[in-house]
Amino acid sequence: MLKIERLHSAGDNTHYDYVLRNPKSLLYGTPRFMTLIAKHLKARPGWLVAKRNGEIVGMLPFMEKDGELGPVFNSLAYYGSNGGVIQDRQDDKAKSELISAFYSMAAEANCVSATIITNPLEKDWEFYHKHTGYDLLDERIGQITHFPENISPEDLMTLVQDPRPRNIRHAMREGVIVESSQDNEAIDFLYTTHVANMDAISGLSKKRGFFDLIPKIMTKNEWKIYVAKHQNQSVAALLVFYFNRTVEYFTPVVLEAYRNIQALPLVIYRAMQDMVAAGCKNWNWGGTWLSQTGVYNFKKRWGTTDYPYYYYTRIYNNTVKRQTKETLLEMYPGFYVIPFEKLAGNRKQAVQRDGGAER
Repeated sequence: MLKIERLHSAGDNTHYDYVLRNPKSLLYGTPRFMTLIAKHLKARPGWLVAKRNGEIVGMLPFMEKDGELGPVFNSLAYYGSNGGVIQDRQDDKAKSELISAFYSMAAEANCVSATIITNPLEKDWEFYHKHTGYDLLDERIGQITHFPENISPEDLMTLVQDPRPRNIRHAMREGVIVESSQDNEAIDFLYTTHVANMDAISGLSKKRGFFDLIPKIMTKNEWKIYVAKHQNQSVAALLVFYFNRTVEYFTPVVLEAYRNIQALPLVIYRAMQDMVAAGCKNWNWGGTWLSQTGVYNFKKRWGTTDYPYYYYTRIYNNTVKRQTKETLLEMYPGFYVIPFEKLAGNRKQAVQRDGGAER
């Protein structure tokens, strides 16, 4: 007999171990990262757990955020985080029941909307198309670099395409040095440069509180900041997370005055070399909107494979469509509520979902 249980927490080692048993699972559906996001967004984490005869046969992580229009449910919240059902072996009955339970839970809570964001590595979007009963659908292109089984860090250059090799060699000739760090100085540089970069493109930057929580909640083997220095000055950096042999390319930054020395491509390359040496198999560049041609092409030069994935949203309170983008961002920071182009006042303007490029 199949039973669905709701857990009102970010989970524990039992849930972590189950997630780890799926080689395609990502960082976002892990107890520590869910704790980090929940604390930062002042949201409530939870799980729906499917059990058959007492054995776990599937889990669906989610976040709940209260707001003036009612709660919003996401699986999962914050800057392109992927959610959806996690299983260690295929069980379509349990999977469909978990999806149904998620939306039923949201309806019973009188929520505004509920969204499931799928894992691109699972390539199961046809199942979600069939079983979510969505009102609105939003598409992304997931771009992932797969490291060949026996590739060495020294041979990594063979994966990347022009102009990336030229960029990397140019930075080397300029004397750029890349170091990894987890100290406050690296966090300070990453945050301040991130804000400057996002301001320059009128994007919505991540808050300082997110970065400050990372060393307090995540273990030291789950994250790292790579910093490029030129003549002893920090000029570029990259925050990465890693879990289950997949690296998450999370926050890249570069000082505007130093873009031409190509420090950021070298940062990415050095980080990739370290990840290959550590036995990682996937470098997840995150979601790209269909309209982001420049972002897509930048990632494509790193030997990526495309994985379409989707946001499946059910609307329970149609007054949300009469809100403004700014109002929803203020009410539900970090949460996906509705595609902003579906709002009455925003259909003709460029949209920034979740606050900018999703990594």
